[in-house]
Amino acid sequence: PQARYSLSGVSPACKVLVYRNGDPFYLGRKFVIHHRHVRTFEALIAQLNDGVEVPFGVRKLYTPQEGHQVQNLSDIKQGGKYVAAGREKFKKLDYIQIGIKKPQRRKKVAVIKPVVHSTIRVPSKWHLICNKPRNINVFANGDMLRPPIKFIIPKFTLKNWNCVLALINEKIIPRSGGVHRLYTLDGHPVRNADGLEDNHYYVAVGKEKFKSLPYWRSSRVSSEVQR
Repeated sequence: PQARYSLSGVSPACKVLVYRNGDPFYLGRKFVIHHRHVRTFEALIAQLNDGVEVPFGVRKLYTPQEGHQVQNLSDIKQGGKYVAAGREKFKKLDYIQIGIKKPQRRKKVAVIKPVVHSTIRVPSKWHLICNKPRNINVFANGDMLRPPIKFIIPKFTLKNWNCVLALINEKIIPRSGGVHRLYTLDGHPVRNADGLEDNHYYVAVGKEKFKSLPYWRSSRVSSEVQR
């Protein structure tokens, strides 16, 4: 029989199957995890975010049958099956049986209609941007004493701007309440995910007005931005 070893062992890679919490139609996504690139549990969660679309991003990992939360990289086993979840609790389903084909009754032959192809062409650069998560750094409005907080916005969350603001609101709470808007360092409003650039800096604003401060002078801001 094939030995089951953990990711922290001598194996150069570990293959796992990950389901989506509470989704009986999600067949699971296969991942090959290389221990040279994935050295921490946080890095594993970041990799799962690239492949499993979960609102607000993957935050937790569970075993599919007992619903035990996996919290350490050493608990990931070769050939293991897991359930990716966001902030919500584990939802009990028969995940292992998802996708197993059952005998089907014979169906009537359907008439195949010709497919009408769209003539709209979308630039390949747009596809590349939308299919990748976004790494951004965010200041709290009017606060230069605290360094910017880094966020990894999953590609699924980028489809809904309110979800992006809610994700930022988990770690940054402006003085006037929740995060309502996002601005560039020089005061230009960002109205949707298309305005977010990878590894750039932004300011989270509540109901108050944007406070124009030299955020770029922070020691945590890259030298390229400070120039």
